[in-house]
Amino acid sequence: MTTAVEYKTGASLVDDETFGHFVLFLINDMGEDPRHAPGIVDQALAYFGTVAVHDGLPLMPSDAVDRGIHCVYLHTRDAAALFDRIAGRFLHHNPHPERGARPAGSLIHTKSAMRDAGFVVEDKYWAHVEGGVSQCDSDDGRPY
Repeated sequence: MTTAVEYKTGASLVDDETFGHFVLFLINDMGEDPRHAPGIVDQALAYFGTVAVHDGLPLMPSDAVDRGIHCVYLHTRDAAALFDRIAGRFLHHNPHPERGARPAGSLIHTKSAMRDAGFVVEDKYWAHVEGGVSQCDSDDGRPY
């Protein structure tokens, strides 16, 4: 007998009003395409939900999802409340500009961890961009 797995969205981690604020900020203040902003924010929230429960190699967002992550971090009160609720602590941001582009393998690992954590993964927001922007990885509780 096969059991169906019900995956949750990243958007389910916040109320509709907060999700809407994130999306509008991503569009109006960060210049994101309105057709993609909701999906990017959803995937950023799913990423945070995964980081909160992940134990293993650091996770890394795609270039697109990283824009959503920055959007959430800029809403400090909402971010702090979200992180406290899902992780019991603040999830810090770890940029490493000296590393260069994100390796494709890190994105594959991250998407797998997200699915394992029960989140819907929208592959179109997880494309590997050759020569993409600097790497940011997850705060998964390891020492710095």
